[in-house]
Amino acid sequence: MRTIVEVSMDLNLLLIFSKVVENHSFTKAAVELHMEKSTVSTKVSLLESRLGVRLLNRTTRSVTLTEAGEGYYRYCQQIVENALEAEQYATTLGDEAVGLLRLSAALDFGHLFIRNLIGPFMTANPNVEVELILENRLVDMVRERIDLAIRVGSDTLNDSSLIAKKIIEVEVGLFASPVFIAKYGELQKVENLSSFEFIEFTVSDAFSLPIKRNSISYQFEPKGRFKVNDIVAAKEAALSALGIVVLPKIIAAEEVKNKQLIPLLSDCEFPTFFLYAVYPSRQWIPAKLKAFLEYLENIEDFLPAIK
Repeated sequence: MRTIVEVSMDLNLLLIFSKVVENHSFTKAAVELHMEKSTVSTKVSLLESRLGVRLLNRTTRSVTLTEAGEGYYRYCQQIVENALEAEQYATTLGDEAVGLLRLSAALDFGHLFIRNLIGPFMTANPNVEVELILENRLVDMVRERIDLAIRVGSDTLNDSSLIAKKIIEVEVGLFASPVFIAKYGELQKVENLSSFEFIEFTVSDAFSLPIKRNSISYQFEPKGRFKVNDIVAAKEAALSALGIVVLPKIIAAEEVKNKQLIPLLSDCEFPTFFLYAVYPSRQWIPAKLKAFLEYLENIEDFLPAIK
């Protein structure tokens, strides 16, 4: 009969091997694991020696799985995911929210949430650390260990392992600075849209803005001499009188309040979109994440501009 000592294994070896596979690189895995590359390589070689099979094909340019490695990696994935879920479960045993909460958001809305949501949340939960990752890309939540991501739009659930919770409806509008209006006049008719200079927001394909007035729909593509791919930068351009800007109203709320930006065509209906809280589907949700989700349920209390 084999003893417990004989069948025991360092589970860290499985984690290290999995990270090399996921990153297709010893170097990138080492960075993610905060280890030396030589240590990662040694650990994987130790695992292969223990199993008596080669798991990875190594070249100077790439790292790929062998046939044996492909099958072994599927088991490693299950083990690592179960270990992480067990760790998350342990954090739910107490009533108090503790530990590191990793959040992801797009740059524009991330800045808005820092002041209005994350600050109050951290004050109410002093034992929770928050790491906010601001990037205009779709993160891999499981691999990057993101607890929750704020995403825009309704196409956020291509991955069935994720849960998307609608947290807020956001309306867009047209805004211009008083300096711009004094120089070029105020836009008062939808029919005159093409006569004014706009801040052109460059995101993937051409950006088209549907506007409705008195049950009549208009389709307009904002064009201008200044182009930018960031909403906050577009707002700054409008403040500098470079043109009229299309913005989510909650992004422009403070400047409107301070009369730095003036809403235009206020009697028109503009498009709306939704912000979603997206998080991995788990049997147990950590107390820190539960606490943050509760704050999101009352987000209108922290963003009075949307009321």
